[in-house]
Amino acid sequence: MKKILTTFFILVFVYSCTPQKEELTLKDIEKEKQAIIQVMKDYNTAAEEKNFSHMIETLAGEVIFFGTDSAEVIKTFAEFKAKMEEQWKTFDKMKYGEMYDIDIQMDDNAKLASIIYGTPLEITIGDQTAKLFVRVARTLRKEKGKWVIVSGIVGNADPKAGILLQEMLMKKAGATQIDTTK
Repeated sequence: MKKILTTFFILVFVYSCTPQKEELTLKDIEKEKQAIIQVMKDYNTAAEEKNFSHMIETLAGEVIFFGTDSAEVIKTFAEFKAKMEEQWKTFDKMKYGEMYDIDIQMDDNAKLASIIYGTPLEITIGDQTAKLFVRVARTLRKEKGKWVIVSGIVGNADPKAGILLQEMLMKKAGATQIDTTK
């Protein structure tokens, strides 16, 4: 009996000394979700302000972004920066609206998450503005205690606004008609 009790107390001691996985409370989960939403807002604000240094603060050490086709896959910061600078030269103004239909999925340890949401996006080129509604999907992870974007994709949910934007881009580039064969 003494041996059983000694073994029991040793097991209890060993168990109590091992790190236990802390479960997040509902309040903790909501706090993490709000932090993720804030990262998205900060990213959008940086894009509107054409502020690459502010944008970098929202990104992980390595990122991957997917464009509208398989040719547009951004895997390095150099590619990302070049694409953003090209976009900022092309668009006179970008303005994101409120985020809608937000869904955030997160692992039990709040280290990896995905967010999907919709948002209005106004893009102005010259005297014309295309009013898009985009769907945004981002994957985030925690680095050094803060959420950062690891990957993402954006799609326009309004075909008519997409056609207007394409016309605006072609007009700026000096083209006169849309290639409808693609």
